[in-house]
Amino acid sequence: MENDNISPSSSESKLPLIVGILGFALGTAGLVLGIKAKGAAQAASDEAAAAKISVGELGNALSGKANTADLQAVRADLDKGLSDLALNEKTLADQITALQKLASSPKAATGAGKAAVAAGPGEYVVTKGDTLGGIAKKVGISLKSIQELNPDVNANRMQIGQKLKTK
Repeated sequence: MENDNISPSSSESKLPLIVGILGFALGTAGLVLGIKAKGAAQAASDEAAAAKISVGELGNALSGKANTADLQAVRADLDKGLSDLALNEKTLADQITALQKLASSPKAATGAGKAAVAAGPGEYVVTKGDTLGGIAKKVGISLKSIQELNPDVNANRMQIGQKLKTK
């Protein structure tokens, strides 16, 4: 029986063995990578199927909702309502400004636009430009007498249309 062992001198017989072992190792590595790739492909396929189902469910849920034309109509109504509100707000602000001007004008404080106030017996109605001394002269009494008859009247703050006692 010859020597079945591979000897260092027989390099020709080692080459096929090394190539075989290397081929086996590469084949095994390729098989492992192929199995992993197949698993990843299956996982991706499962995720795609789940996403497809989710998209379908979402589509079904949205199909019962308002369509784009309805949403645009609602938006147009909302925009018109906001525009009308802004216009009404401006009109109201203008009216408030006009009322404030009217209230701060001297005519508003004097009762302009009201019926003329008539003086009764023993009374005098203040008119534009009147002074307490001038009124006293008009009715023929002294300044002191008119002041005593009207102790609550401030001579510097008399109002047009205000009634003063003269007797």
